[in-house]
Amino acid sequence: MYLLKEESCPAMEVNKKKILVVDDDPALVKLICRFFNYNNYLTEYAEDGKQARQIFRKFKPDLVILDINLPDETGLNLCQEIRKTDAIIIMLSSMQDTNYILEAFERGADDYIIKPFNLQILKAKIEALLRRYKPLSTNNTNRKPLVLDQLIIDFCRREVILDGTSVTLTALEFDLLHFLATNPNRVWDRAELIVAIWNRDDYTGDDRKVDIHIGRIRKKIGDLDGRLIKTIWGRGYMFELANGDKVKLAD
Repeated sequence: MYLLKEESCPAMEVNKKKILVVDDDPALVKLICRFFNYNNYLTEYAEDGKQARQIFRKFKPDLVILDINLPDETGLNLCQEIRKTDAIIIMLSSMQDTNYILEAFERGADDYIIKPFNLQILKAKIEALLRRYKPLSTNNTNRKPLVLDQLIIDFCRREVILDGTSVTLTALEFDLLHFLATNPNRVWDRAELIVAIWNRDDYTGDDRKVDIHIGRIRKKIGDLDGRLIKTIWGRGYMFELANGDKVKLAD
């Protein structure tokens, strides 16, 4: 384990984004850390899952670059744990099998890059994710957990619980579900959702991005029939509360 930093004053470092690299290849980690330090990021490194957890708690990174093959465990388990936080996750692995890639996304990865890779492309992907993902601003009221029957959406812990079991959502999936649930019975078109969740105002008719995330959320919360997240054909989506249904704030 080692830390590579640029020499700079503390005031300047406050505004730098932090990246944690989890990989047991020292040469690769040294290359990644030097490159991103040079590009005005702060970096730390862990060679296995145990070290990664310790450093993550202290360092509180904005983004984690994570390998699947770690000496003490699979990075997929670590990915699932990190997903409960606000950190963005990029899997960086030599595993090219489709099953590994799909499982990584199911566990909460925001992107998957196959080794060998191009540092400039990695940097571009990281900048795009950091630019597009920003936690939603909310007031103190809707920071309390939302409860609808057996579904609980906890904003502070960024956790969704269904029938007593934790549901793993990506950061974007969580924000999208939370946004719709706190603004029920109102139709949101795709352009509005792109602005609210992806923080972009350059919507170009990319309906598939929104549709894919809605589909994944429905599957994970058992809403395959669209009873909660209703499709309004030709318009968009609505978190619908029927007569008698009510989203309430937990005490």
